[in-house]
Amino acid sequence: MSERSGGKDAGRNVTGFLLIAVPSVVVLVLLFLAVPYYAGASARITKLYTNLAVPADQALAPDIAAYSHDMDTSLAAAKLDLQKQVQAETSFDNQLGDITFPPAPDPHADLLIAADQKRIKLIKLQMQAKTLRKLRSFNARDLAANATVEEQVTIIRQDLGLPPASGHLY
Repeated sequence: MSERSGGKDAGRNVTGFLLIAVPSVVVLVLLFLAVPYYAGASARITKLYTNLAVPADQALAPDIAAYSHDMDTSLAAAKLDLQKQVQAETSFDNQLGDITFPPAPDPHADLLIAADQKRIKLIKLQMQAKTLRKLRSFNARDLAANATVEEQVTIIRQDLGLPPASGHLY
């Protein structure tokens, strides 16, 4: 009888050992995989931001330049330029909201989106202007709204270790 119970005890010991050892090994492997993943997280977030900012700036630059020209010559063309700016900024904000930032730039990303949304509302008001003169009367408020956006962009870029945005909005 002791032989039988000894065999059962050995089987239980091996089964118990395997129930502990296998999950432990799996957790250890996952830890080894997670360390490099998290070590490169800031580089990935920085790349996500720049992959978003560069095309947004490239889309906005010609629209802003066109508006600067059209605000003196054509109400319809200037409004179209503003509409393109709204589309580019809305797209940027939507994609920026999808990025999970680390703690330092995270509140500034939310503040950037909020500042951009205020700027978009201002541009939409501007687009309702009936004359070129009325359209241009929004320019000073546009510049102030841009400054608020640029302030948040500067902080985010610093937190991500990026150089300042030279001549670009984002």
